[in-house]
Amino acid sequence: MLATPVLQAQDLDWGGSIRSYLFLREKLAPTARRDSELAIFRLTSNLELTRRARVESHAILNFLSPPLSTSADLADSSANLYLPMEHHLMNRTEGRLLAAFDRLNLELEFDPLNVIVGRQALTWGVSYFWPALDLFAPFAPQRLDRDYKPGIDAVRGVLRLGQFSELEVVAASLGPDPGEDAAAGFQLRLNAGAVDVGFMGGNFHGDDVAGLFVTSDVAGTGLRGEVSWTRSGDAADAERNRETFWRGSVGVDQQLTPYLTLILEGAYNGYGTGAPGEYPLYFDSDRISRGEVNGTGRLYGGISLAMLLHPLFTFSTTALVNGSDGSLLWLPSLTWSTGNDSEFLVGSQFGFGADPGVDGQPGTEYGAVPRTLFFGFKQYF
Repeated sequence: MLATPVLQAQDLDWGGSIRSYLFLREKLAPTARRDSELAIFRLTSNLELTRRARVESHAILNFLSPPLSTSADLADSSANLYLPMEHHLMNRTEGRLLAAFDRLNLELEFDPLNVIVGRQALTWGVSYFWPALDLFAPFAPQRLDRDYKPGIDAVRGVLRLGQFSELEVVAASLGPDPGEDAAAGFQLRLNAGAVDVGFMGGNFHGDDVAGLFVTSDVAGTGLRGEVSWTRSGDAADAERNRETFWRGSVGVDQQLTPYLTLILEGAYNGYGTGAPGEYPLYFDSDRISRGEVNGTGRLYGGISLAMLLHPLFTFSTTALVNGSDGSLLWLPSLTWSTGNDSEFLVGSQFGFGADPGVDGQPGTEYGAVPRTLFFGFKQYF
């Protein structure tokens, strides 16, 4: 008391969520299981060690039954990881229970530079359905639950160049092999009033990638676009004649009325093909299996409308079109706000297009998607 020492306090903010889903899909075979369940418990914390150092962590328990259900792609996804921070508490044919850290990183602030080390979420570019610049575990186009993006293992530096301008540099391992799965790149974002312009470049999984994006606000309408060029480092792409390819998208975001919001996007996928008969050549592609490219077709279009029916009820409908084969994926859903921190939702997924042939090969991309009904509940604390 006499020496009046300086006392340090550490602030800890914690919270979490419980998200659970039941999926019911049409039977694809007499013995096939029709239902699947997904439940995710997430405990989040942000610990401020000092004014310039903080630790973020997200511990999760993830239950999926059966473990290979593709219906869960509507609400959950995973990233290819390097650090061993996952453990299967149960891994059987009837279900999988996984304990893991989806975030665990240390952020150091050296004004105007921030350095983040560890597992963290990272997003590049400005696309919603079909990102061309986001090579870090991007969301699938049909993903409805976008509350949390999967974390990746990386070292990231963010240099603030102005109020809305920054330079971001990343070194990461996007998989268990630091040689084949290494990634290093940069993204430069420059702001000029109502316009943001960005440039990116780097090497990802042996690919050389360069790209740019532009966003703007015109009379309350959000306009955005991005494009990327890739020189493939995968020898298998030579057989597909994809040693180099372009990808890009343009989009519009508009609140049409106080109760109606629109997202509209068109995309070009130079890695895909305009001939549905060639789709099997891409099914075993590494970049498609890891989610970097979301689609085997060449041209895509997407529209999403969210309508506030009542202060407690919101109806959303999303339609994704593969312009190369004429197939359509329709995702309507209804959300009921059951409390300040909870909601219940019901929705479905319908694929329209030519059915798979007698040899099992798909006639169209979305025509092969099974029709699915789902129920979900989210609770945050």
